[in-house]
Amino acid sequence: MSEKNTTDEIDFTSKSSFQNVMNKAKRKQTVKYFIITTITTIFLLTVIYLGSQQIIEKRRANDDSLNYSLIHGANTYQSGSPMGSSDDSNLFSYTEEIAYWKRIGDRDILWSTKSVTTPLFGKRKINGSGTETLIFSEREKRYVNFNQLNGEREIEFYFPQLTYTYLPKELSAATELDNNKIVEVALSFEKPLSLQEASKILGTDNVNWLWVDTSTEAQVNEFKKEALKMENERQVITKSGASAYGFEVLDSDFEIGGQYFLNIIKTLSLDGNYQNKVKKLANDINEKSSPKVSDIRISGAVVTGTPKELERFNNIDIIRTSVIGATVDIY
Repeated sequence: MSEKNTTDEIDFTSKSSFQNVMNKAKRKQTVKYFIITTITTIFLLTVIYLGSQQIIEKRRANDDSLNYSLIHGANTYQSGSPMGSSDDSNLFSYTEEIAYWKRIGDRDILWSTKSVTTPLFGKRKINGSGTETLIFSEREKRYVNFNQLNGEREIEFYFPQLTYTYLPKELSAATELDNNKIVEVALSFEKPLSLQEASKILGTDNVNWLWVDTSTEAQVNEFKKEALKMENERQVITKSGASAYGFEVLDSDFEIGGQYFLNIIKTLSLDGNYQNKVKKLANDINEKSSPKVSDIRISGAVVTGTPKELERFNNIDIIRTSVIGATVDIY
């Protein structure tokens, strides 16, 4: 007689203790994956953010707008963000406020601001709000530009190659102001002068900035055509201070400033953002070769001083016209 042994199969997976163990293991695995994923994501985002910030910062460091401001804009200079403004930085760009100032005597006046966005890729974007209010003055028989930020007058220059029905002579008015004031006056000449000629005629005292003549024959002819169209509108073609090219007088020497001006042009010629502008500028000064200091011609100047200090410019025949700019009280 054979003995038959039968055993019931035991289903371990259906036991509640086993299910609890499995569920606990799954939860641990899920938490583990979540932690690993979170740490990896944070690490990658940090690397991407730091990398993008490095690229943006490098692009900002390579920005030559400060150099450009040294040769563009009459008697103004670029500085840091104006008081009360804040910069905005994110993963893809950096936006900052840049201020432009005008120095009159020992006072700095905020003249204009620009919002500059440096992206991770692509060209920088520059946004500037309008800073001028154009008003026709019956007393002065011309349109006068006022700066919206401070209410001061904007200077402008008159081209020696153009004919005007009316030329302002505001230098004499500047010399009659209260001697407690420091006055900015833009002078425009009868003809372009070399730096040596200008230095000999003007002297260097109270001369802050020189307007470089960049007008070609073709441009002058275009200006003359435009002037005929504007004749009945009481408007004239001038060069605004904001758009004029020139340089600050350094060490009371026009030629040192002129050489510095050319050095900046050479530096900017390597920058893709300004390459075309300065190439045209250099060609306008000397279209046959790289310009030298002796090639520079100036058609105007910005002078500042007390009314008494400015009196000596009244007797200079080469000055064709003069426009008052900003004024500040000494005390």
